[in-house]
Amino acid sequence: MAKLTKFCSLLHSTCSMKEAFEAQYGANHSIPSAVSTRWNSTLRLVEAVTDLDLQNLNVLLETQGHKGLCMSAREWSQLKELVEILAPFLQATDLTQGEKVVTVSAALPCVLSLNSHLTTMLNTTRHLVGFIKALQTSLHQRFKGIFVNVRMDVPAQLAEDLPFGDNLYLMSAFLDPSFCLFWLEQDVFATDEVKNEVKEMLIDQVLAQARKVPLPDSSSGDDDQDEPPAKTPRLFSGYRKKGAKKTTDHGSSVRTELNRYIQVTSEEDGVDCLDFWKRYSTVFPRLYPVAMRALAVPATSSPVERVFSHGGLIMCPHRARLSASTLSILIFLKCNALIG
Repeated sequence: MAKLTKFCSLLHSTCSMKEAFEAQYGANHSIPSAVSTRWNSTLRLVEAVTDLDLQNLNVLLETQGHKGLCMSAREWSQLKELVEILAPFLQATDLTQGEKVVTVSAALPCVLSLNSHLTTMLNTTRHLVGFIKALQTSLHQRFKGIFVNVRMDVPAQLAEDLPFGDNLYLMSAFLDPSFCLFWLEQDVFATDEVKNEVKEMLIDQVLAQARKVPLPDSSSGDDDQDEPPAKTPRLFSGYRKKGAKKTTDHGSSVRTELNRYIQVTSEEDGVDCLDFWKRYSTVFPRLYPVAMRALAVPATSSPVERVFSHGGLIMCPHRARLSASTLSILIFLKCNALIG
């Protein structure tokens, strides 16, 4: 990494190295610079360098008088393994730091999927086995509450008191049609009995919240009372009314809604979470409010940090006389420019 960092520093600070690099790889080929406060920028840098040809890169370094920066085949292999190990972490970071999309529902699936990825990499990695074990240990410690809730770890205390032990992470993942219960089948390393236990526990939590939601008046099943009474009794007149009332009651069952939701999510692929609930808000009238409450929580503080960044750009030195109310309005307009 030291050689790689030095090479990138020379590439972005010296004209001779930049000109030689563009002559070798073309003017449209560039290496991004790393930002010390963002680990993913360093990974993108390493990924861009490892996409180059090692032999040509070493020739370039020797020609420019930096033979000490040439990398061996072993070092090159280590860098490629590093990119392969951390690439899913980069994807998880992007998923959970979104601003105008649902992010909290991706937290639990990302953690479990990363754990599965690291377990797989242990069997294929040649050089960075210790690094993978350290990453996996850190993952289990940082997100211990999630692993306890899915029965992949033994709790030393109540799950609610552990990091990320809130049931919100389970419920939001379940109520996102992109994830639903797929993570339970793929990334929870446990017996079928334990998986069924987690599934039933999760369903009970959602049912408990959904039963608190009152149904709209239009779904109460009393529509047939508004019909004018028949002047004379008709044969079989009660058949259709009884059937309709029974169907309405069945459709308004919370358990029925939940089972139908699971069935619908298994049939749809690549669906957007917010678009799904917009289309099915009337189909699942009791699950919809529960989903909106759970999915509204941001997974990280990144959206809030971006608001402060916008404020710093607006409140620059030559605009120092902005009042607090004007600054607040400008930040609000900037952050909501795409709405409407």
